[in-house]
Amino acid sequence: MTDLAVVTQDPRFGGGARAQTEAFVRAARELGREPELLHPRFVPLVDSVAQLVESRRLAPTVRQARSAWVVAAAAPYGDAALRSGRPYAAWIGTSLDEEWAARRPHLRRSRRLALELNAPLLRRLEGRVLRGARRLYATSPSSRAGLAAAADIDPETIAILPIPVDTTLFRPASEREGTPVVVFVGRADDPRKNARLLLEAWPHVRAEAPDVVLRLVGRPPDSPLPAGVEVAGQVPSVAAELRRASLFVLPSLQEGFGIVVAEALASGLPAVVTPCGGPEELVRASGGGTVLADFAPTTLADAVVAALADPERLAEQGARGRAYVEANHSPERLRAELTIALAEFGGG
Repeated sequence: MTDLAVVTQDPRFGGGARAQTEAFVRAARELGREPELLHPRFVPLVDSVAQLVESRRLAPTVRQARSAWVVAAAAPYGDAALRSGRPYAAWIGTSLDEEWAARRPHLRRSRRLALELNAPLLRRLEGRVLRGARRLYATSPSSRAGLAAAADIDPETIAILPIPVDTTLFRPASEREGTPVVVFVGRADDPRKNARLLLEAWPHVRAEAPDVVLRLVGRPPDSPLPAGVEVAGQVPSVAAELRRASLFVLPSLQEGFGIVVAEALASGLPAVVTPCGGPEELVRASGGGTVLADFAPTTLADAVVAALADPERLAEQGARGRAYVEANHSPERLRAELTIALAEFGGG
């Protein structure tokens, strides 16, 4: 018999979805559990039908497990747990409508059409999986509000499990010297990450601070790059890139949590973020940076220039951000919260 069935997303999603699943699995193993990952296959153009087919395939395994969880960025991928007919808990990253609102305007026409065709059924699956969970957890206050709206339930019934950051790996540099470096980490070709805003703002930054360099870590954008931009691409160590930088910028349109912001704060790196959900909550709660008032390129540029012009304030923000992540997003904190969750539900 499977000890702990974990229904999650196709690992090809990567990014925050993978980080959330890996964090859950690691914490569960450290608590003496034996999780088995069950991945419904993702078929882009017929995603909703694929989830129905895949949930039938996986449901028997879930049904026979000692306990069952859904751990995914979006709830529809947990339909196998619902279909199994057994109690389950769910830890979900974001609501479909919040993600789609940020992504839809920038999709190719064929992808927009596929989204419109799949959306009605995926929304129904989302609501059913969320309402069917015996215990429901979000990743941030922002994602809790979105999930409550999607399921039409009281947000107070949704608890929060904190996504952890390895504060030993992500640690401050002993000192930062030389040319100021602003770093972006993420899939710059993903419209939801909104790297376009940062690239539009960059000439304004360089006009005020000609020596500043912008370093793009992750998949590069498809558009031409302005002067003063370096592409690091996929790197062996994101932590090392954060330690060499002076400031982190996240221009996303929407994020349920934004683990790269938490990693930057853990690295003692102040963050400038757009009002995009989870990241703005992290920055406001920690005092570790600046939340922009809007998505205008000049607003972003002015914030970057102002931040770099005040090294003392940057150092104070970096220290506050690091302390906040250590207190609220350490692996030990997730283990403590998950110990309670497993004891309250699911044969823990």
